[in-house]
Amino acid sequence: MISASKALSSIDQAILGVRRDEDRLTTMLTSATEDSARIRAQQAEAFRALARLKLDALARDEVVGRLDSAERAALDALEKRKTALGEIASERARLVTAMAATEKTREAAADRLEDAVDAVEAQAEATQTRLTTDGGWQEQTTLVTEAEAKAAAAAEKASQAETDRDEKRKPYDQDPLFSYLWSRGYGTSDYQAGPIARFFDAKVAKLVGYDTARPNYYMLNEIPLRLRDHATRLEQAAVDAHARAEAYERQELEADGIVALESEVAAATEAHDKADAAVEEIEAKLATLDERQATMLDGVRDPTLTSAIDGLATAIAREDLSTLYKEAMATPTPEDEKIVRMLREIEPKLARREAEAEEVRKAAVELARKRAELETSRETFHRSGYNNPRGQFANGALIGSIITSVLNGAMSSKNLNDALGKGFSIRKPPRSSGSFGGGLRFPSSSGRSISRPSRPSAPRRSSGGFRTGGRF
Repeated sequence: MISASKALSSIDQAILGVRRDEDRLTTMLTSATEDSARIRAQQAEAFRALARLKLDALARDEVVGRLDSAERAALDALEKRKTALGEIASERARLVTAMAATEKTREAAADRLEDAVDAVEAQAEATQTRLTTDGGWQEQTTLVTEAEAKAAAAAEKASQAETDRDEKRKPYDQDPLFSYLWSRGYGTSDYQAGPIARFFDAKVAKLVGYDTARPNYYMLNEIPLRLRDHATRLEQAAVDAHARAEAYERQELEADGIVALESEVAAATEAHDKADAAVEEIEAKLATLDERQATMLDGVRDPTLTSAIDGLATAIAREDLSTLYKEAMATPTPEDEKIVRMLREIEPKLARREAEAEEVRKAAVELARKRAELETSRETFHRSGYNNPRGQFANGALIGSIITSVLNGAMSSKNLNDALGKGFSIRKPPRSSGSFGGGLRFPSSSGRSISRPSRPSAPRRSSGGFRTGGRF
């Protein structure tokens, strides 16, 4: 079992580790790219020297000028990218260091908040234990119990009366003559009709025995209404009894010093939220740098350097230089033999260095993918409310193992998210206190609410027989 803050810290530490590895690979890639450019420049210089030996003045000036221009473009692009990557690397290093310190601050704030919550719950438990022998609290509890029992019995009696009414009124409702007289209000002050209508209505009433049936039907409908009103009043009385009991409990909690402990929870929550916001701010800055660096290292997205180096390679590979090279190899002289040997040495060295650079680039891309997987799980962690001060994970060892597997490329954020969802729970207080004192007053945080639920409504008893103080 590990706390939510520890689980989040393990994800954050893994992300920081990947970032440090990315920085090392970026340095290696930059070095490899620079070496490739320098080797090509050496190759261009060798061809210039060869051109000076083998070509006439006009052709020599054309070849040398073309190589000089391509080389300058490549070196200028290389220097610009080196400067930009250096600035990004410096800023990334600064932010990663700041992130490590800020995450430690957040972890300390999470521990402080957890301790503060525990202190409030412990005090509430102590107060609740003390009140079990308090006469005033016992009286309030008795009043609540009695009020709940009365409300439950009255509600049940009203429900039974409503059921009886619905069943017993059917013969009345199905008699069209009785229904006609009832709808006209016959036999009451609401009845209005002319002499002829009154004469025939009286005949109908006598025929169906309306004078006897009307008061029975009236009471059949009225009794459930009165019982329901009575049940509603008793339910409100139970609510009021709850409120008085909670007010008494709150008074005792405050007498035992709960306010200061709740204030510490509020202060700890504020500190934790502040640290959390600082971490998110650094994460956003690092994400911007990540995008800039990825663009510069991707020849497709930022073709400036690639185009310049390719231009130098194209200039070297032109047909006239290729012919010049073949002639020098076929008819070597002491002067050009040295240049040809140098060019032969450069070719495999250049190919090897470019292959190494490509391998490093692929490794950097793979590391960035793994970091993105962990960052996705971290976003899910926050979005799902797992950063609750009272959150915990029963499968801490499994979570650590999956993080390692993500770093090894064997698993993804989906596996980690599944493990987080299955292992998460809210740590229960030492004792179930319900709505003791009206609920412990915890402030809301960036995670899930940690406030206590309100006191449940009055229970419903399954047996009747409770006397409500009279009959209708």
